Amino acid sequence: MSLEQKFETLTPARLFKWLAWILAFATGVVGMVFAFYLMEFNDGFSSQNADWGTFGDFIGGTLNPLLSFLGLIALLLTIVLQSKELESTRKELERSALAQEKSESSLREQSKTQIKQQFEDTFFSLLDQHNKALEKISAPTGKWTNGRSDIDIVRETVFDRSVSNLAEAKHALEEKNGLCGHYFRVLYQILKFISMNVPDSQIGFNFNEGTIKHCKLANNEKMYSNILRSFLNYDATQLLAIYCYCTGPQDTYWNFKLLIERYAFLEHMPFVIDSKINNLLQDTELFYDQAAFGHSQFKNVHNVAQC
Repeated sequence: MSLEQKFETLTPARLFKWLAWILAFATGVVGMVFAFYLMEFNDGFSSQNADWGTFGDFIGGTLNPLLSFLGLIALLLTIVLQSKELESTRKELERSALAQEKSESSLREQSKTQIKQQFEDTFFSLLDQHNKALEKISAPTGKWTNGRSDIDIVRETVFDRSVSNLAEAKHALEEKNGLCGHYFRVLYQILKFISMNVPDSQIGFNFNEGTIKHCKLANNEKMYSNILRSFLNYDATQLLAIYCYCTGPQDTYWNFKLLIERYAFLEHMPFVIDSKINNLLQDTELFYDQAAFGHSQFKNVHNVAQC
């Protein structure tokens, strides 16, 4: 076994054993030096200072280097043991720090999972309410309506030939607000909930025009809005484009309009009604930012029809 390996196996018990051997060896050496002196100079104790000085020089010159060397060895062994213990302590602290970091990381992941789970529970609950509201206005209401649904009645009013611009269309829609207003309010609240509460949302509680327009989409934010958008039929999407028409930022529908643009909610809206390009829907391209239409293929059909 090499010296380095011996140092690696050094323990307090082994150090105490080594120190005991060093002490015994030093005691033996001291005894031998005194015995050697007394054997050579056995005339008894002298009363001369010079003799005692010579005796001191002999003892000091003989024992001091040897005892100093043995003391140095004992000190080095003690230092080695202390260094080893400090290294063990350092490694243990590193392991503890690593374990704590892993624990904190695990807690953060658990927290993220819980936040996502809470968000999705609420989102899908709201989505269920949305679908029920949409189903209600899409179902035929009775004999007096000739089998038409609420959304059919509202569409006939909004897209009547006498309505010439978006402002008039919005006014006509508001007159029928009792039929479909509840649905659009539910839709707005879900979009607002997504923007504010989706995990890692940059909007959070700072829900305003600036944050809606300029904050980057969080991870999966568009996915949730796309899930919601997928349940809207063409009729509801066309009415939504009219419903969110407003005059400016001071209007109560302005933030709704910005959410429509943020999530490209009109991407799948056709610009035709009864196989003809509708002028009102065509005008929405001038009102909404192009982001509202995403990568709409209906716009291409519309442009081709214009040519």
